[in-house]
Amino acid sequence: MRVEDLDRYLDKLRIKEIGEEDRKIYAEVLDQRTLKTLYKLSTKFIKAMGGVVSTGKEANVFYADGIFEGKEVAMAVKIYRIETSSFDKMDEYIFGDRRFEHRISAKEKIYLWTEKEFRNLERAFDSGVRVPKPYAYLRNVLLMEFIGENETPAPTLVELGKELAELDVEKIFDEVVEDVRKLFQKAELVHADLSEYNIMLLENPVIIDMGQAVLKDHPLAISYLRRDIRNVVRFFSKFGLRVSEEEIFEEIVGESNENGD
Repeated sequence: MRVEDLDRYLDKLRIKEIGEEDRKIYAEVLDQRTLKTLYKLSTKFIKAMGGVVSTGKEANVFYADGIFEGKEVAMAVKIYRIETSSFDKMDEYIFGDRRFEHRISAKEKIYLWTEKEFRNLERAFDSGVRVPKPYAYLRNVLLMEFIGENETPAPTLVELGKELAELDVEKIFDEVVEDVRKLFQKAELVHADLSEYNIMLLENPVIIDMGQAVLKDHPLAISYLRRDIRNVVRFFSKFGLRVSEEEIFEEIVGESNENGD
């Protein structure tokens, strides 16, 4: 969409005052199909769209003042790119997931991925894992809890960098491991792409980007879990923590490891 044609669409979506850079990002993501989807969601869930929270190859995230179950909420609006998303990368996380593999087609894959992230967030949130609360989804748009304050997103662990050393690193690590354990044992999910890039820190760590998460009976679930653990241990070892990946694995899996490795 041309930037010069954007104003009338932003008015219809009740866009709050935003800067020129945010306007360009809106123009990149708001194709006709996405506009229709946002219009439908805005009638029930979105009071006003705000600025850009994050951008990526697969999706952009925007802030919104939202309504959920009659209450005003700070909302993150994640819009998957229909035209430019890499479908091939999604395949390994969809095939083998009994919830979705019978419904795959190239045309609907991005919509399916959005639904998958919503349902993964539901399972995780309902199991007590610290993830954004999911609100709704439609086609390529996902609405969920905004993690941050005053329209500013909480930093990820990688964004905190050396500042993390001034905090209780061991406590943060233990909370991340506990959430991975709950994710596996209660939600029966494996994140499958966990790292310092998708763990935010508000008062506690919050795990984000759940689209690729798989059920623990997925053929590669244990391999993904070991990779998640390796990533987390590697990152926290930079701050002086010395822990065994194997001990963490056993702590997370407990007696529920039926797949072996």
